[in-house]
Amino acid sequence: MAEEIETELSQNLRENFISGKTGAFTEEALLELLLSYALNRGKLQPLARKLIQEFGGLDNVLSSDFDALCRVKGVKSYTATLLKLVGYLRANEIARDQQNEAIRKPQQNLIEFRPLVDRKPIDQEPISSLRKEKPSRKTGIARPRSDLFTNSVLKEAIEILPRLPDTEDIGIIRAFLKVNLPFSGQNTRDRYVPYIVNRLFPEGKADRALRYLARIYPGSQVLQDACFYRFFKAEPLMLSIHNDLLMPAIGYGRIDRSKIRDYLADRYPSAKVINLSAKAIVNSLVAGGLAQSDRNKISFGYRDPRMASLAFVIHSEFPVPGMHEISSMEQNQAMSAMLWDPDKLLPGLYELRNQGVLAKVSEIDRFRQFTTRFTLDELVEYLGIERKN
Repeated sequence: MAEEIETELSQNLRENFISGKTGAFTEEALLELLLSYALNRGKLQPLARKLIQEFGGLDNVLSSDFDALCRVKGVKSYTATLLKLVGYLRANEIARDQQNEAIRKPQQNLIEFRPLVDRKPIDQEPISSLRKEKPSRKTGIARPRSDLFTNSVLKEAIEILPRLPDTEDIGIIRAFLKVNLPFSGQNTRDRYVPYIVNRLFPEGKADRALRYLARIYPGSQVLQDACFYRFFKAEPLMLSIHNDLLMPAIGYGRIDRSKIRDYLADRYPSAKVINLSAKAIVNSLVAGGLAQSDRNKISFGYRDPRMASLAFVIHSEFPVPGMHEISSMEQNQAMSAMLWDPDKLLPGLYELRNQGVLAKVSEIDRFRQFTTRFTLDELVEYLGIERKN
């Protein structure tokens, strides 16, 4: 009898919606109908009302964090998954509408990419822009920290990035990682998700630049470079390791792993996780393609920069299109941390200019400057187009 009543309630919800009955389109009624596809028990109106009150509206329910939904009594993982799925589909629909609206705008608002064979010398060629306002000067610097970290998870992050859902919703990204990270235990996956999200997406959204770069350069050194760059920016300890251990030994090309442990022990004398942290540091350098390691030592040296990698880091460090001092790039700590050969950076700028990535490179007397023409998002779009050609 109870099952028949529950089925009848669900049927009434569906019929009221289909027939357009008055009251069927309130936030509470819509959420109750949605919940009926995940839950087949009793009246769902109290749970729908509770969710709307808890999160402040239906939109907020659908866009809220997966874990936050699961903390509400009566919401299990499969119910939260359904809510996040609907939220994802809704966000995609909005994004498509916005894209279609942009396409209908005058053509001067669009970036023009002409084939390379027809392109004028880049110094003479203006570029249209999607920008109406200058972009934010944010550089993606992560939360300020200077403490030890005990897990790298960079290798796993690099491998899974090309498969991420096409959304900036960090809640959906978290939910995906919790299911798909290559660890057998759910507790392990849950523990590692924040490491990946906070390091690679420090601004609280899964920015399209890195997600799209991962799709056009899967399994490549370019993707390794981009991910290591963000890892370095997120973990201040890596700057100290670079300056105090790697650079003094760059001519030797190796250091004993014990030196990293000793360095951490001196710096954090009361820490109980020195060995774990030393291992995580080595793993991050290896995962980023900057070093090789065995049980006793790590080997490293200056590398030739990949042009797409160099472009990604330059546009991350200099996010506002315009003129920048070459010396500011040469002295940039993040650029140095990539272990790119300093003698190859200036030729790299000229090569990026020749490829149409940079607008201009000038060395006249004391004035040494390069001019960027893209934001980071526009750069990655450009790299994708050039890679297809």
